[in-house]
Formats: sequence, structure tokens, C-alpha cells
Amino acid sequence: MIQKYVIGVFICLTMLYSFSYAQTDNVIQKDPVIESFNVDNALGEVRWLKATIDVLTEELFALDEQERTEEWLSERYREVRDEIVKVITTIQDTTEKVDTMMRRVAWYKKNINTTAERIKILRKEIDETKQIVKEFAVFLYQTNNYIADPEKGIIDEIKLVLHSDNIPRTLANQQVIEWLLNQFTVLLEKLDASEKKHMEAMVKLHKLRMDAKNDILVYGEELEKMEQKKLYLRQFIDLYKNGALQTDTIGGIFQNPKSVHDAVMTMIDDVSKKIYNVSFNIFDALSALEEIEDNGNIPHDLAWPIYPIEDIQYFFDDKSFRDDNGFPHRGLQVKAEQGTPVYSVRNGVVYHTTNNDNIGINWIVILHTDWYVSSYSYMNNIVVQPWDIVRRWQLLWYSGGEPGTKWAGFIAPGANLTFSVFKNGTPIDPLTNLDASVIKDKNILPDLYSVKYLRDKYARWVDITNLTIMEWDTVDERAQNFLSSYGVGIYKTLTFWDNAVADLNIDRDMVICVAFAESTLGRYLSTDGNIGNVGNNDRWDRFAFGSALAGARAISQTLNNQYLGHYHTINQLSRYGNPNGKIYASSPINWQTNVTKCLSQIKWYYVPEDFPFRTGINPNWFEDRVVSGWFDWQQVRRGEGE
Repeated sequence: MIQKYVIGVFICLTMLYSFSYAQTDNVIQKDPVIESFNVDNALGEVRWLKATIDVLTEELFALDEQERTEEWLSERYREVRDEIVKVITTIQDTTEKVDTMMRRVAWYKKNINTTAERIKILRKEIDETKQIVKEFAVFLYQTNNYIADPEKGIIDEIKLVLHSDNIPRTLANQQVIEWLLNQFTVLLEKLDASEKKHMEAMVKLHKLRMDAKNDILVYGEELEKMEQKKLYLRQFIDLYKNGALQTDTIGGIFQNPKSVHDAVMTMIDDVSKKIYNVSFNIFDALSALEEIEDNGNIPHDLAWPIYPIEDIQYFFDDKSFRDDNGFPHRGLQVKAEQGTPVYSVRNGVVYHTTNNDNIGINWIVILHTDWYVSSYSYMNNIVVQPWDIVRRWQLLWYSGGEPGTKWAGFIAPGANLTFSVFKNGTPIDPLTNLDASVIKDKNILPDLYSVKYLRDKYARWVDITNLTIMEWDTVDERAQNFLSSYGVGIYKTLTFWDNAVADLNIDRDMVICVAFAESTLGRYLSTDGNIGNVGNNDRWDRFAFGSALAGARAISQTLNNQYLGHYHTINQLSRYGNPNGKIYASSPINWQTNVTKCLSQIKWYYVPEDFPFRTGINPNWFEDRVVSGWFDWQQVRRGEGE
């Protein structure tokens, strides 16, 4: 009995430790992004950029003085000057923000090195303790074989007498054996405590790296915005100096919200009359559109073009918007962080794109089936072109609208996506055809939408009425808390999952939730590293991966392969939502339900079954084009196909 206890406990603990312990080498390796990032150089670059903008600011002040000498221009000048000052103010705020971030990065780098060294020390302590445990276990095993009855687990007096020359007299009673076992237990407890400290240090190191890399990423984004704002100021000042502002109105130079509205309405009116002012064969494009089949049940006529829906700044036909701008608001203006993915609301043909290089507003118009037309304004950039066939939920590019940045227009309302929907030439309220239950806070909705919110909430395939949403401030904090609650070992760390989706353009939290649905984040692995049910099929074939990271990345890689690479939403991956096409999960409902519930907790809103999981274009670009049919139609457009 004693020997079974010793062997069993030792083997179990050794296996448990080896799982996380084997990851140590990977964890303590230096991250090239963090190591190569020079904080002093970054601060110097920001200060140099700010200095060049200060020169432009001085030029603007000089224009102020000049403006006062020509009174007939003063009113027009004052009309736009507030926008210029707003941009200058945001630049100053950004400089302070970046300065704070760089100080944090310097602190992170110092603590990353300190924590990595601590992990090495703890690893050495674990090595030494495990060796002692091993030797102690061997000693107890041999002692037990010498003097104990293996069946009864008690001292055999005859064996004790026979081996009295080799066995110390201190082992001549049962109490001593029990004391030794207690000492063995103490050693195991010490080993367990060391391992917990080791894991805590690894988690801390992951978090430090995650925070450092996030600040480095934000630094790059903010620097790019400052470059754009510098260009914005330069363009305005040059236009003024060249006399453009003295001969034309502001609206004639800079495309503003009203001019975009007028252009869209003219275009919609022409399309409703079947007047197509395009350079491509619209009828071939519309025929191609009709051939696209939807994979997955579609609960609503329209899909949301952007997530999350935290704040709708203007609703359809908003009176305050009309009062402020002098024309009606024919859609929804959704507050959105700069660079948020924007998706097509239905299958469609890209009819028009405006992709400005100067001060202006980027916008798209797409023709859909059933005589729907949609428009999207304040795009940070646009990847699609006229004639392109796009699927519902397919990425169009990213949102913009931050004052002073490219494609936001001269008088920008702030980072947002403004979109409108028309049917048979008539503007319709998008909310009447969208799933209102995905809105984070129903209190932002006017009273007339309250009933629709509840109706959509109770009509969901998955019962979300009692779903608990995690109360944490950021999506990263919620994801980390979810991992800490359900994951084991290396799968508990958020940086691991960031690495699992790096360069694959799949939503990180989607991959976490797939891993949760398949193996409860490592608790129920069928083979080493197979965190998702990747490569396993209904014949019960099982594939192991060389490492945990390889297994996690395989989830995203599978979603990008030739079979699934043209899908965009959760329900297209499940047999429950996609009864006929290629799928990821054969479970009729459980897999999809678990993924959407998991995502809802992390995202902090009720994630719909048709949630788009792509954050960028499928990196297997050629395969994605061939599978979707998009590539063939581009050949036709260029005259390369039949």
C-alpha cells in the first residue's frame, strides 16, 4: 500500500508539473518585438513630429493675423478654425499619452527581465526539490520492500530481523515509517508550492509582455495618426496660402457630410430608376450576385456592419442631427474606435467607392439582392473596388472618422461608422431589420425600439436571457479572467492566445471559445497540444501537435483553409447553422451554443450566431478568391477569363 501510494502520487505530480514546466523555455525566451523596441528613440520620434507640427501651428497663428486684415473672410475662417484647433489639441493630448506609454514600456521591459530571472531561479528550485523527492521516493520504495508486507502495508517483523544489518534501527516501528511518509508529503507540498509560484511568475511575465506589446502597438497607431494630422494641417494651410479658400466655399474644397449625403441620394435615385453610371458591366455583376448561395440560417434581413454596438450617436431621421446639419440623417451613426472592422450587411456588388488621398470622406455604396442598397461613410480605408462581389459579413475594411486623420473629412464628427440602407430607392430605418439584442446597453435605445430589443433577445437560437456577462473594464481583462477560470497551464495566459492568432486575421476571442468548446481550454485533451478538435474527424482519427502553440494556431489555420476559408461567421462553421456545406463542428447545436455563450461573456454583449470572426482578409488570399468565386470574376473584369 505504501509503495503504491508513493509511486502513484509521484507519477501524478510529475505529469502535472511536466505539462506547464515544459513550456518554461518558450516563456522565458526574449520577445523580439519588445527587445528591439527602443523607448528613447520612440520618444525622440514623437517629439520631433510634435516639433514639426508646432511649426505648422505657428503658420496657423500667422494666418490668424492675416485673417484679421480681411474682414470679409473672417466669418468663413472662424467657421473652420475650430476644427484646426481641435486637431492641434488632440496632437498635444496624444503626445502626453504616448510619453506616458513609453515610460510604462520602459518599466515593463525592466520587470520582464526581472520576472524571467525569477522564473529561472524557481525552475532551479523545482529541479532540486524534484530530485530530492525522487531519491526519497526510491528510498521509501526500497525500505517498504525490505520490511513491509506489500499486501497489508505493515511492518513484517521477520523481514526486519533478517535485514537488521542493512536497515537502521530507527526504522524498527510503524510510527517511523509514518513519519517518513509525512516528510515525503511535506516535500510534495513544497514542490507544489514552488510550482504554483513558478506558474504565477509565468502568468505575470505573459501579462507584462502583453501590456508592453499593446503599448508598442498603440504607439505605432498614434504615431501614424499624428503623421496624418500633420498632413491635414499642411494641406489646409497650403490651400489657404494658394488662395483656394478665398475663391471657393469650404464645401467646394473639402467633401463634407452634406456633399456625401447628396451624392449618395443622387446615386440611389438613379439606381432605383435602373440608371447605372458605372464603368463596368453591371448586369454581369448582378447575375454573379444572384448565383451566390448563403451558407447558414439568416435570422435577419441585415447584418450589423460593425461590432461592438456601444453607442449610437444618431438614429434614423434624428431631429437633432437635422437641426445641426441642415439635412436629414438617413441611417445610423455608430461610435466606433478608429480601425474597427467593417462588414457588408448582405451579399452584394460594390457599386461605388470614394477613396480620398487628401482631406475628404471615404464612402462606399453596395447593391444587394432584393433591391437593397447600403452605404458606409467615414471609412479609414477601403480594400474593395467597384464590381467586386462581396458576401454578407465580408470585410470591407476599417472605420475612421477621427478629426485630422486621413479620410475623415475636414469637419469630422469623431471616430464612427455612418451607414444607411435603402430598399427600392427609399431610405429605411436599419434597426427595423437588424438584431437589436446585440446592443450592449438597451438604455441607449429610444423607447420605440424597446419592444424590438426584447423580441430579438427572446427570439435568439441560444437562450441568452440568463447569460451572465463578466464585469471587467476591457475585453483583455475579461478574456484573461475567463482563461483563469477555465484554462490549465499555458492555456491560462492571454499572450499565448495572441500568439495563436498572430498574422492569421481571426478574432482571438473566437479561437479561445473554440478551444473552450472543444477541450475546456486544455482540461480534456485527447492528444498533446490538440487544444481544439482540429484534424479529428468522425472516424475518431486523432492528431497530436508538436507544441501547445502549434495546436492553438491550428484552429485559426483550419478556419483559413480551402474548405472553410470563405466562411465569415460562427453559424457557417456548425452543422446547426450550415446544414449542407463544409463545416468545422458536426454537433447539431452544442458547439455553436458554447462558442456564442463564451464569446458573449468575453465581448460583454450578446454575440449573435452570425458574428463575423475575421478581423482581416484571409491570408490564403488566392485560395479564398478561388473558393468564393471572387477570383474568377476579377479575371473576367480584367479580360483574362472566358
